Amino acid sequence: MRRPWLRLPPLDPLRLVLWAPLWASLIGLAVLYAQGLAAPLYVGLLLAVVLYDLLGLFGPPWARARVREHFPVAYLLVLLGGWAGSFYVLPDHPATPMARLGTLLHTTSLYVFLFMRRKPVVAQGQSLLALALLLLVALPYSWQSYGQLGAFDGPALPLTLVFTHGMLILALRSFAEARVALAEAHARAQTLHELAHRDPLTGLLNRRALEHDLATWPWRVGALLAVMDVDGLKGVNDTLGHAAGDDLLRRFAHGLAQAAGPGGRAYRISGDEFALLLPGQAAARLETLVEAVAGEVRRTYPQAGASVGGARWQPGESGGAWLARADRAMYRHKERRRPSHQRPELERP
Repeated sequence: MRRPWLRLPPLDPLRLVLWAPLWASLIGLAVLYAQGLAAPLYVGLLLAVVLYDLLGLFGPPWARARVREHFPVAYLLVLLGGWAGSFYVLPDHPATPMARLGTLLHTTSLYVFLFMRRKPVVAQGQSLLALALLLLVALPYSWQSYGQLGAFDGPALPLTLVFTHGMLILALRSFAEARVALAEAHARAQTLHELAHRDPLTGLLNRRALEHDLATWPWRVGALLAVMDVDGLKGVNDTLGHAAGDDLLRRFAHGLAQAAGPGGRAYRISGDEFALLLPGQAAARLETLVEAVAGEVRRTYPQAGASVGGARWQPGESGGAWLARADRAMYRHKERRRPSHQRPELERP
C-alpha cells in the first residue's frame, strides 16, 4: 500500500479557531488601512481579536487556560459587537458589508468549534443561542429596512439566517452524533479486543495474543521464545489457599512483565504457565531474568520456583512449531527436578 505523500498533524480545534480569526483580523486591518477605511469601531474589534488570540496562543499557561475556557463567549461578544455596529453605528460605512459578511462566516466557525469540543446536545443549544442573538440584533434593522432590496435589508436577512445557519447547525449535530457513535464503537471494540487478548487475573497478554504475535512478530530473527512453568503453585494452594496461589501468579506476572522490558512481551498462556518473547539482544539475559523473578517471588513464597525452556526462531518456522520447541525444552528442564537453580533449557534446532 502506498503511503500518502502528505501527512496532516492531528487537528486541535482550539488552535485552529484561534489562528483562523487571528489571520482574518490581521488581513482585515491591512485592508482597512490600505483602503483608508479604518473606522475606530472596526479597528478596535479587530485589534481585540488579535490580542485575545495572541494571548491564547502564546501567553502564559494561566492565560491560555482562561482563553480555552472562555473562548466561545468572548468570540461571540466580539461578533455581536461588529454585527450591531454595522447596523446601528456605521450602517453606511464602505467597510460595513465586509463586516457583516465576516460576522456571518466566522459565526459558522464558532458553531464548528462548539460541536468539536462539546457534547452534541450542548453544542446545539449553544449554537442556537448564538443564532438567536444574531437574529435579535438584526430584527430592528430588518423592520426599518422593510421594502428595500439590499442583501441585508428587510425580512430576507432573518429568513436567510434561520434557513442557512439553522440547517448548518442541524447538519453539525448529525455529524457530531455520528462521530460520538464511532468513538464509542471504537472504544467497545478496543475493550473487546483487550478482553479477548488479556488474562483477567494477571493482566498479561494471553495465549491467543501469543499465537498472533508468534506469527507476526516483526523482530523474529534472533528472537527467543521462553516458556516458564511455575513450580510450587499446588503446594501454596493446598497450604495457604487459592487466594495466595493467585497472589503468587500475579507476582510472577509482574516480575515477567518488568523483565520483558520495552522490547519484549510477557504472556500467561495457561493456569501456571507463562511465556516471554524477547528480541535478540535481550535473549542472552534469559537465565538472569527468570532467576531474578523467581528469587523475588520466593521472598514471599519460599516453595515457589520455575521450570524454563527457550527456543530461538528458525527462518521459515511457523508460530506453532516455535512454541512446541520451547514447550519441549521447558518440560525437559522440569523433568530434571532442579527447578530453581538449574540453568534454563534451550531447544536446539
